[in-house]
Formats: sequence, C-alpha cells, structure tokens
Amino acid sequence: MAALQQNNIILKSIPYTFKDASLLDTRAFIGGKWTAAASGATFPVYDPEDGKVAFHVANTSRDEVRQAIDAGHKAFLEYKRFTHRRRRTLLRAWTDIVRANRDDLAAICTLELGKPITESYTTVDYGLSFLDWFQGEIERLYGDTIPAAKADNRIFTVREPQGVVAAITPWNSPIAMALRKVGAAIAAGCTVVLKPAPETPMCAIAVAKLFERVEGYPAGTLNVVLGDAASSPAIGEEMCHNPLVRHLSFTGSTTVGKYLNGECGKSLKKTSMELGGNAPFIVFEDADLQKAVDGLIASKFRSSGQTCVCANRVFVHRSVIKQFVEILQATQEKAFVYGSVWDPKVNFGPLYSQRGVDKVAKHVEDAISKGARLASGGAIKKELGPYLYPPTILVTGEKSPSKTDEAPMLFMTEETFGPVAPLIPFETEEEVLSLANTFQSGLASYFYTENISRLWRVAEALDTGMVGARVGLISACEQPFGGIKESGMGREGSKFGVEDYTNVKSITLGL
Repeated sequence: MAALQQNNIILKSIPYTFKDASLLDTRAFIGGKWTAAASGATFPVYDPEDGKVAFHVANTSRDEVRQAIDAGHKAFLEYKRFTHRRRRTLLRAWTDIVRANRDDLAAICTLELGKPITESYTTVDYGLSFLDWFQGEIERLYGDTIPAAKADNRIFTVREPQGVVAAITPWNSPIAMALRKVGAAIAAGCTVVLKPAPETPMCAIAVAKLFERVEGYPAGTLNVVLGDAASSPAIGEEMCHNPLVRHLSFTGSTTVGKYLNGECGKSLKKTSMELGGNAPFIVFEDADLQKAVDGLIASKFRSSGQTCVCANRVFVHRSVIKQFVEILQATQEKAFVYGSVWDPKVNFGPLYSQRGVDKVAKHVEDAISKGARLASGGAIKKELGPYLYPPTILVTGEKSPSKTDEAPMLFMTEETFGPVAPLIPFETEEEVLSLANTFQSGLASYFYTENISRLWRVAEALDTGMVGARVGLISACEQPFGGIKESGMGREGSKFGVEDYTNVKSITLGL
C-alpha cells in the first residue's frame, strides 16, 4: 500500500513499495522531454489480477507521433556518427542502470500485466540478456572485402545504420520485448520511436526513464508514444507512411502485421515481423514421457499460455497417449501454485483481459462440442480474480477418428493464447508431420524422441523458423528468433537481430 502513498500516479493500493517512484510516469517521451498529450486525452490501464484501473496514461495523437519521428531523425543525424566503441559504452551504461532497477521493473510488469512477480523477474532478466548480448555485437558489425573482376578495382562493404526505427511491442512480455527491439536498433546505430501495447505502456515508460539517465545519447535517440486501441491505427499509419521512418519492427497478431507490412510496402520501407504461431508439440512413441511432460508444461503454461511460441497443438502417439495423460495430470497437479501475484511462491497468474478469457473459453467449448474430453481445468477460478483460467487438458480422438467432412476444432487453425493443452493422437511420423506443418503459420515447433535418426529427420522436416528438439523452452538472446510464412520475417536476438537494422553499402575503389 505504500506505493500508493508515495506516488499518486497509481490509482490502487498494492503490496509493494517502489524504490524509485519516479519510474512511474504516464506521459510520452518525445525528443528528450516528457509530455502529456496536447489534447489532454488519457486512457485507462487495468490490473488483470482484479480488473481495476491502475493508471491513466497519455493518449498521444498522430501529430505527436510525427513530432517523435522528427526528433528521432534529428538525433540520428548525430548518433550515426558515433563510433562502435562509443555506442557500446553507452549501451553498457544503460544495461547497468536497467539491472540496478530490476525490482521496480518487475513490479511494474506485475501490476499492469498480472504476471506473478517471480515470472516478472524472469522477463526482466530475459530482456537484460539481450542488452548484454547486443553490447558485444556492436563491434562485430563487420564488412567484407570482395575480389574484383577488374584488376584496377578494389571492392569492400560496410554496414551502416538505417535511420529511424518504429518499434511496436506486444503486451505479453513488455520489458523484454522493448529491450530486445530497442537494444538491437540502438546497437546498430539507429534511433527509435517505441509504441507499446495499450495494455502495458508503463513498462515502456520505465525503460525510457532509465534510458534518459544515460549521459551521452542525443535527445530523441529513444522516443515513446502511447495510444489506446482506438488511436493505435492512426499511430501505425503514421509510422508506415512517414518517409523518415526507415524500418518498422512489429510483434503481434498476423492480421495487424499483414496490414502494417502492406502499408510499409508502398514506400518499400524495411520491416521485421514477429507474428502469430500455432506451434505443434509432438511426442513420439519412443520419447522419454516424463521429459516430454516437463517440456510441455514449460512450453504451454508459462505466462499462462500467453506467448507466441507456446505449444498450441499437442500430438501424442496413440500407443502412449493414455500414459502421457496420466503423467501430465500428476505432474501438473504439483507444478502450479495459485494466489496473489505478489507472492514469490505463486507461479501461475491471470490472463491479460476478459477478451483473453473469452477466446480460451470459446476454444474449450468448441473442442468439447466436437468430442474432446475435458481431463482437467476448464473453468475460471473466480476466487482468484476475474481472469484466472487454470491449466486445462483436453483429450481428442478417443472415441473414433474425426470425420473428414467435419469442421476442425478451433485450436487446430487458431492460436489459443491461453493455458489449454489439447492432446491429439497420431499413428505415423508421416501423418503427424502433415498435421504439424500448416500452410499459414511457421513460428515454432517442438518434438520428443530418443531415436537419433528421427531427431535429425523431424527437425529438418518441421516447417517452422524455430524447432525445439527435446526441449520446451527455446528463447535465448544468442538464438535467431523468428518465423516463416505468415508467422513473420526477419530475426530478433543473435547477430542477425542487430544486422537487421543495418544497410550493406558496397564501395568500389579505383586504383
């Protein structure tokens, strides 16, 4: 409750006292200045644990977004001349400041997203790992020398920063996603206009507050604009159409990503898109079932199933599915602790909103209506708040194979984005690969086998940008993160995540 007493910005009491209440701001950050919306408009931010309003945040206009882009461009003209070593020193300073404020950042994430506090620490640390990684990559943005066909010429290449980057981040991991995009772009020598999701703007604001404390960045190197669901389309249009923006990076739904990419295509603006998935999780008959269960729990139920790489369709060989269900139920019963998200022992929290609850419930009801058996979960835990949907297991195909003319269960074609594990039996490797590989999505996939030949064969056959072979968690700062087909383009993290924000310039020198 002390947080409410020390800062009037929070509109409700919470069991946490902020060490630095100045991180709690509700204004946009444009050209190095904190500013309310010129219109005075604000929008509410809710605490998913109880559904109550926690903040009112500035609702910036398209004109203010244009001002932020102008500020970013002005800063870029100066920042692009910084040496790689100087950029590395500045990024290290920001990383140290972020790490020093780890507790408050985790608390903000828990307050506006409803993540259990222990999980919020995990997402802050995950974001920090990218800042650590990008520091090293700054001085490894190498060029090449190329043998010239003409004897009098010498050809070499350099990597140059692209310019202003518009970064649009999702609500499900707000600290990490902001640091992953902003860190890579700034490491490459670009400047950024960051637009966080309307559900979680406070994390982006806090990140910018800490960035402001680094001495040496030109004003406007990082800008933060804010908008609710109604104003977000206009903000997105300005980012797509403004000629000063040279790269748009978006993480979110496939539908929105397609629109943004199409609009950016009108001016051939560079884009990177990390979009929706429909990850298959395959358990072969020779798998270590306990390891597969542990991997599924880690993949499916972390963040209450609200990550783009969560397992969405769980294929289990028919010969072991009964045993797998028994092990999964027994393990699940011991895996999760419920209660206040501020309790460090709690490891499972609410969905982000009623909209999230409605979609999960729709998928569960649809599957049951089409013959699936509810093995566990399946109903809101009202005593733990309005949005706490428990881990749910569905078992399909027990009575008879589905009819070919029957509409597929929704989870087969849509991303549930919630804690529902539908188990689907299969007979052969060829069958399950045909089910796992879809024409639309291609973000992540997982499988478990003890057969070394199958391990290589299936890893290569799965048509996704990322594969977890006998592992349920695949995200790491050194790993190229991204998908193919309608799950996106470009890569985040790794060396490719920094290179994505550079242009390759070739220079031919005549002797």
